[in-house]
Amino acid sequence: MRYDDALIGHWSSAPFDYGVMEGSDLAFLPDGRGWSVFANLGGTSVTRFRWHCPAPGRLEIREEWSVSGQWEWEGSTGGFSSVDEQRSRQSVTVTGYTIGQEETAVGEPVPVTAVCFDEPVEFTTLYARGDRDIAPAQDPSYALRPYA
Repeated sequence: MRYDDALIGHWSSAPFDYGVMEGSDLAFLPDGRGWSVFANLGGTSVTRFRWHCPAPGRLEIREEWSVSGQWEWEGSTGGFSSVDEQRSRQSVTVTGYTIGQEETAVGEPVPVTAVCFDEPVEFTTLYARGDRDIAPAQDPSYALRPYA
């Protein structure tokens, strides 16, 4: 399997979500595992996936498992306060992508490193670069289902 080192790490839609009532984060681990987080006022969902790059500028995401529920916001270190559903997933997304500079929508427009997908991943196509060094334990669903 081929992986693009430039994708590895955390990505967030937050800098581009001005006025939007939902947000999404992506995490790509160097071994081909990853997760997405989708959150809005109705709750939070986490989807685990396997990823690889079948060709330069092409990403394939194979969803494996998801959990949804209510997030424990106040006075917590994060995690689900209740779980509505856990299930296996078998969805595949194949999309092109580019990594470059994009201006943010929140506050003063500031260029940030971002990935732009041809097709939506979660609910959007644009994510800003976060930390490059991430670990499986940073997955918000890790306490429910630790990685093997």
